[in-house]
Amino acid sequence: MASQPKSFEEQLAKLQEIVTKLQQGNVSLNDSIELFKEGMTLSNDLKGKLNEAETTLAQMMDENGQLHPAEEKGDDVSNNGVQNQGYKSRFLDGDVF
Repeated sequence: MASQPKSFEEQLAKLQEIVTKLQQGNVSLNDSIELFKEGMTLSNDLKGKLNEAETTLAQMMDENGQLHPAEEKGDDVSNNGVQNQGYKSRFLDGDVF
């Protein structure tokens, strides 16, 4: 097995190449197994890099250069932080039919 490409883009291109070869079906069973193993290794490496990138992007720096989470635990960031978007339930006020 060849050495793994280093950058995310190189690894992704290599994985795409492997997938194409496997989809074409022009390789022997033994070669298919080796390609599959190499593809799984690349896939796991890429997943790890994506997880690292996600973690990095989920943090923000304050004016002092300190990293802080972009969201605090328990923050409701659904609806872009707009609560209820103008909808008010009758049930919250205790009104009953």
